[in-house]
Amino acid sequence: MKNPKLIVQQGYDRLGSRYREHYENANPERYVDWLTKLAQLLPSNANLLELGCADGIPTARFLSQGFKYLGIDISPVQIELARTNVPNAHFEVADMSILSFPASSFEGIIALYSIIHVPLAEQPALIKAVYQWLKPNGYFLCVVGADEWTGTEANWIESGTLMYWSQADAATYQSWFIESGFKIVEHCFVPEGTSGHAFFFVQKIA
Repeated sequence: MKNPKLIVQQGYDRLGSRYREHYENANPERYVDWLTKLAQLLPSNANLLELGCADGIPTARFLSQGFKYLGIDISPVQIELARTNVPNAHFEVADMSILSFPASSFEGIIALYSIIHVPLAEQPALIKAVYQWLKPNGYFLCVVGADEWTGTEANWIESGTLMYWSQADAATYQSWFIESGFKIVEHCFVPEGTSGHAFFFVQKIA
């Protein structure tokens, strides 16, 4: 198998806006509920980071209205779309697993269905980095795997688009959060078709 990160980048580059169009009807209210929950706990003008922002809809568009928002994505095509869709936010092309920020840079960090595109062996270190980037009492909102699985799909969303995922099970993610120093604020299963994902809302202990 070729480089998993290249698979992810090329897959999202190839899909462009069709990725968002495909999921627009997949319970968009769920995102609003999650983001509202986070926004209500943040100080005004908080600094926020999203890992895997795609085209900026809905997360960047929602959060940039009241906060200082930075979105990161490995796909240059998605970042260009995001800059057009949400011109008042900031976006950069980057691999989330090798990012570097000063400690205590953000009040909140978001990663919805994006960490599971990173090879599993790199995810514990990324979670520890998130903890360091957050200010004391800061929040991390994420959706990760509910069951352990690593693999690819050859025709994801449309014919010819290859995509890669790598994920642990929910109990493993919970243990990684706790070991990193997070307090679990909320955790639930997010059903999708015959399977689903794990939602975690965690807080950095001051």
